[in-house]
Amino acid sequence: MEHPPEHSDDLVLREEHLTDAGLDAIPHPFWRGFVASFEAAIAGVLRTVATQRNMKIHTTSALMVMLVGMALPLDLATRAALIFAIAMVMFAEILNTALEAVVDLFIGTYNRLAMLTKDAAAAGVLILAVAAVVVFSDIIIVNWELVTQNLDQVWRFTTLGIPVVLAQAIILFGPRKGWLPRVSLLIALGCLVPLIANSFDPTFSAGAVLVLLTSVLARTRFPGRMPHGAPKR
Repeated sequence: MEHPPEHSDDLVLREEHLTDAGLDAIPHPFWRGFVASFEAAIAGVLRTVATQRNMKIHTTSALMVMLVGMALPLDLATRAALIFAIAMVMFAEILNTALEAVVDLFIGTYNRLAMLTKDAAAAGVLILAVAAVVVFSDIIIVNWELVTQNLDQVWRFTTLGIPVVLAQAIILFGPRKGWLPRVSLLIALGCLVPLIANSFDPTFSAGAVLVLLTSVLARTRFPGRMPHGAPKR
């Protein structure tokens, strides 16, 4: 005969509180719930960037793609394909992180099914990441004439873009506190401003700023490690 888990009375009381008809009848302002849902979603993105190594790599890659989109006069379909590829890879990595957290929450020891679950989720991210690299490579090859026609622009973005990417990598992978991340942010912004002034596409310019600020907020607001493991009973 199975014994009920410890603190079952507390769980019952907690469930009763969650299903209290009186509490459910209290009206909540629409804007409060709407804003709270956005805050939770943004926190999920920032926490994933702060704690997951692969997400940091995807974020750095996203900045590099944004710089390419700023440097070349790409057509609408090409720009949409690049943005969609970035979004899909990040979306898959966030879902993979959520799935791993759920598995770790309920599985405290080695379990083959848990291993298969994590491996399958990671495989999905890998397939999307490889597909994104193929799409990006094919776009560069097909539009190589644009690269040769805008060599001055490409040289400018290469010269100033490399410090931006390196600074972002230091922000993501380096120490969270101290002078190094602050100096890195100043270098990134100092190099990014002239690139924005010479950008062919304002959407990619805004995306580059957004990716950089996301990296900074993620590292300043959240610790670098996510707790895992099944709760002790």
